[in-house]
Amino acid sequence: MRVLFVVPPEIHSIESSVPKQLESGKGIYPKLGLLYVASYLEAQCPNVQVSVLDANARALSYEEVGQELFEIKPDLVGISTLTFNLIDAWKTTKLIKSKCPDAKVCLGGQHVTLYPDETLALEGVDFVVHGEGERTFMRLVKALESGAEDEALRKIEGLGFHGSAGPERHPHQDKVEVLDELPPPARHLIEQQDYDHVVAEGQRLTTMQTSRGCPAACLFCDIRKTAFRKRSPENVLAELNSLLDQGIDDIFFVDDTITIDKKRIFDLCDLIVKNGRKFHFKISARVDTVNPELLAALKKAGCYRIHYGVETATPRLLKYLEKGQSPEKIRNAFRWTKEAGIGCFAYMMLGIPTETRAEMRSTVNFAIELEPDYVQFSICTPYPKTALYESMREQGIIGDDYWRNFAANPTEDFRVRFWNNDFSEEQLRVIQSDAHRRFYGRWKYIVKEVARVRSWKSFKARAKLGAKILMRQLNR
Repeated sequence: MRVLFVVPPEIHSIESSVPKQLESGKGIYPKLGLLYVASYLEAQCPNVQVSVLDANARALSYEEVGQELFEIKPDLVGISTLTFNLIDAWKTTKLIKSKCPDAKVCLGGQHVTLYPDETLALEGVDFVVHGEGERTFMRLVKALESGAEDEALRKIEGLGFHGSAGPERHPHQDKVEVLDELPPPARHLIEQQDYDHVVAEGQRLTTMQTSRGCPAACLFCDIRKTAFRKRSPENVLAELNSLLDQGIDDIFFVDDTITIDKKRIFDLCDLIVKNGRKFHFKISARVDTVNPELLAALKKAGCYRIHYGVETATPRLLKYLEKGQSPEKIRNAFRWTKEAGIGCFAYMMLGIPTETRAEMRSTVNFAIELEPDYVQFSICTPYPKTALYESMREQGIIGDDYWRNFAANPTEDFRVRFWNNDFSEEQLRVIQSDAHRRFYGRWKYIVKEVARVRSWKSFKARAKLGAKILMRQLNR
């Protein structure tokens, strides 16, 4: 059996709360979720031929994807699906059906987890996997290999399919409790040179994930209050050594909040130092999960940047967003991080419901005060199935369930909606552009960035990203 995993081209992705010019300038990461499913399938079904086609990383057109499909002739195709690439995922599904009529198509990913029934109803979709896909997809492959009928398929947790009597879906999702049981992502199925990032410290960067879930309660997040599961420090170190053997020297730990369990991070940092192999890495963290001791340990182990979700400078809006933090906690975390010799990346938010223009300006001033190495100003957006979106629907602020409507009928004219009633989308985009200009256009910042450039490659990449920011301001 030939199984192909596909990352669709990103040609028709809908614009997010961050402008496309800035999103496209940051670089492309491997799809770890898909690679975990691929590696688990290889481990459990050694006779299955597994391959990966990352059309986005390789900048392939639909015509080129079609040619690759014709050459591979897969029996089953798994497609990585997010809400923002749903249009391309569906176009890829229909392309598969035209080039390989006998191939079955299975969609999985966060969008499918949110809208499994709507996804299954899309033309050309044979199966959906909602929830974590490693075991569910493997069981689907085994069932198809054995010629299983509806009765066997309906027993697979997290699987949706078209049965003899119509669409069916197992209501329960599969969740891997012991992450150490999973093999590392199947990076051997992709080409490392297809991936890059502008603001990396090393020459060859990749990503790792050491935990899943986040117990925090941020109102705008679709994984809020989810169980935190973690890999052991020893398991993480084994994957790290494998990557270092391949010449990787820069790693982005893409855990939602890796520092939830401080003891585990202390233990991991200690193992990294004792291991004696030097490399660079960066993480994401909440400001209330770090302290000077932990930051010192991270620095010693090779951490060069921490991404913090700051959101706003206004206490009442921090409370509204259920961030569980204060401006003073934020200031402390940034001060401690810089004192430890670690850089900072700040995620800020504008246009929060009821936020005034003065409060938005205060948030920009706060970002300048904090002096992170980089900042990203997004526009507050009620994303699918988040507590923010559902609460606004309950209050009648949002009428129709437009995200569900889009999931059921993905059309290219769909636009993300913002819900600050005092400002139009155009006004919010102008405020957002001005925020980036105010932060990145300061001479103090420009001089500091020039001093940080260590190579011609780094200079060209940073200049390219800076040009994107500048052009966005000029086009306003």
